[in-house]
Amino acid sequence: MNKNRRYAFIIILVTNAILISLLESIIPVPIPVPGVKLGLANIITLVALVFLPLADVLLIVIIRCFVVALLTRGVMMLAFSLSGGILSLLLMLLLYKRFPHYFSIKGISILGAVVHNTAQIIIASLLLGQLVFYYLPVLLVSALITGSITGRIGEMAIDELKKQGIFPTLPGREGRRLKWINQTS
Repeated sequence: MNKNRRYAFIIILVTNAILISLLESIIPVPIPVPGVKLGLANIITLVALVFLPLADVLLIVIIRCFVVALLTRGVMMLAFSLSGGILSLLLMLLLYKRFPHYFSIKGISILGAVVHNTAQIIIASLLLGQLVFYYLPVLLVSALITGSITGRIGEMAIDELKKQGIFPTLPGREGRRLKWINQTS
């Protein structure tokens, strides 16, 4: 994949992640618990994680966090968004690369949601100077549910992109076929 095509994919994924986040911010969550949301932009992170190198996925997460925080919740919320986004991405990458036989995309999504919520609680306690860990069980239960939903949608999106051949090679690795292509051939 040439550089221009790679940049185009990054822009498309960033734009989709921002739009999904913005739409999610205006859709009311049926659970009246502050901080609980579906985290649908994580679908884009999962897709990027499978098809792009870490630097590109990290760029997508950072840009999304900055733009969405500035447009919706303000700069103060950026610490929450970035800490959760980056730490969950690093865990999901580790699980995807090192333990692919033990964790499905849905499992990776669930654990990413758990780490995301835990990181946000830690940041909240540091910034607010209060112990807010009593709220963690609520967020962990929501992470199991929302991570499962976004993980399943992510699996479907990844499967469809594989079928369509949208990402035939990893950037910088022209000529090397992806692991999933070799497994399905």
